[in-house]
Amino acid sequence: MSLGLETYKIHEKIENEPETLGRISLNASGVYKVMHLDGTEVNAIPKQRDKTFLVGDWVVLNPQIDFDLIESQLPRYSTLNRLAGEGFHTEEKAAASNIDRLFICISMNKNFKSSRIKRYLYAFIKPEYQTALVLTKSDLNPDSLKLATQLSDDFKIPVFCTSSYSGTGIESLKSSILPGQTVSFYGNSGVGKSTLINAVAQKEVMTTKTISDKTDKGRHTTTSSRLIPIHDGDFILIDTPGVKSVGVSPNDLSLIFPEITTLAQKCRFHDCTHTQEPGCAVKAAISNGMLSQKVYQQYLELKKESQATKNYMAAKVAKKLTQKAKGKKETLRKKNYQKPLL
Repeated sequence: MSLGLETYKIHEKIENEPETLGRISLNASGVYKVMHLDGTEVNAIPKQRDKTFLVGDWVVLNPQIDFDLIESQLPRYSTLNRLAGEGFHTEEKAAASNIDRLFICISMNKNFKSSRIKRYLYAFIKPEYQTALVLTKSDLNPDSLKLATQLSDDFKIPVFCTSSYSGTGIESLKSSILPGQTVSFYGNSGVGKSTLINAVAQKEVMTTKTISDKTDKGRHTTTSSRLIPIHDGDFILIDTPGVKSVGVSPNDLSLIFPEITTLAQKCRFHDCTHTQEPGCAVKAAISNGMLSQKVYQQYLELKKESQATKNYMAAKVAKKLTQKAKGKKETLRKKNYQKPLL
């Protein structure tokens, strides 16, 4: 396996190909491993200590006795940003590079929401790589095939309906990955991502853990991005940590639903909630067919989640500030304490 080098050459021309090339296979808080074209993996140290690399980067190596010195990095043709954090306070952090396909995994369990799909698509559809949806645990939803077809029509991207339990859709998903491609699977903790990857690879390459029946959430099984060659299929997997949730701010809502933002400017009241106020341009657009009911319902769902998450985070911050104030008060009390005279 060439670790995707031939695919890389399609995107980027390599002038005077170096004698020793490798790919960053692990970055654990600045501790690197690099994989050679023959599949061997060794520790690596950047020649420039302040230089940082992403898993998936192609690098020029200078082999030493017990490690490789990373001399330089080849250009990236794509970068995958991971949503770090939770809820309303999320930020994008670069997690991997030189990927060709991103599979967004959404579980079809009791918490399945089309609004969550729209959040992910807004964050992850990029021109430099192909994006597809993977609906996991389809055996839990009798309407899974119907929903998959509907989502494919709505979002104009490939949608795979899969079940690691029954094996449904696994072969179709696997056959969509071309030899030499670098792919990544992304989703919330507990969506069955690790189990799905094992099914596609036809062997256990990922550690799996059970999820809570009460919260329907799982624990992270991946803490750092990792490059894993999948020999049965001849492709390269870059596994990245999942996230607990992805929040949407009011600013994001205006970007996700630009048509509603434009209509809202014509509402009679500037603080219109677009639910029951008179003179609402959004409701009027629904009545005359200019705005679909489905888009409107998705907007209301995301708006409700956004407000709930915002309130939760505000309460969380207020609690921390209260605890901090109590701590300062206790410190001052101890500082001003005077031992009584005997």
